[in-house]
Amino acid sequence: MGLTQFNGSSVSFSDSAGTVIFEDLGITSFDFQGGDRAEIDVTTSSDSSRVSRAGFRSVRRVSLGVLFEDPTLTELDAAIKACAPGTLTAKFGVDCAAASQLFSLGAHLMSYSITGQMDGILEVSLEFMVDETAVEASE
Repeated sequence: MGLTQFNGSSVSFSDSAGTVIFEDLGITSFDFQGGDRAEIDVTTSSDSSRVSRAGFRSVRRVSLGVLFEDPTLTELDAAIKACAPGTLTAKFGVDCAAASQLFSLGAHLMSYSITGQMDGILEVSLEFMVDETAVEASE
């Protein structure tokens, strides 16, 4: 497998009805948190050292930074109120080739914030929670 590159990457998000909220939007930052597992201590007084078991995996999250050009506030407000998950798709380049799909996941928009400063551009931070029920159903 080749090296995955950030340059040329883009994301798309559509709601549960398939309406595109944003498509092939260039991003300024990307963070995919694959989840972690709790460590459950099951040590008893008869053990000679600590004994642990792995717990359930936490929910995966995707955080994105984008410039405030697309989507609009109205679209973000609608997406954050939606009960059903939308579809989040990310494309990244590999070895200087055209970007190809890295993932397409059911996801809920959990939060967004818009920031800016003097002589700067407004930026939007988006946080998505992966819909694990859709992932489990497809596995």
